[in-house]
Amino acid sequence: MNSSIRVSTAAGLCLPVLFGFVFYLAAESIPAERPDSESIARGRELFNKKEGLKVKFECILCHKQDKAIKNSEVQKIGDHLPAVINKYLVEKSKGSPLPADGPEMQALMAYIRYEHSQ
Repeated sequence: MNSSIRVSTAAGLCLPVLFGFVFYLAAESIPAERPDSESIARGRELFNKKEGLKVKFECILCHKQDKAIKNSEVQKIGDHLPAVINKYLVEKSKGSPLPADGPEMQALMAYIRYEHSQ
């Protein structure tokens, strides 16, 4: 077999893999859409008051100043944020878990991800 045929065949096999990798990297670098300001404001309200979540202790009681949630922690938690929030709501705040797709959980996640973790 001719060496030029082997090179072009190898290149033909590598191009789809290369293009797939480039698209993967592009998709990974697209930032998440910023939630609307109403969701963030509602999340701030829920984080700072116990009435909206029906808990005994508001989130801010433990998560202020040097105990504030850090962006690196939020990044590490990733998609498990609703489970972590619910764990704290039940164990620390003496409340009930929220549905992961419910409006309160969505507002809390918006606030934590886009404002509180800065």
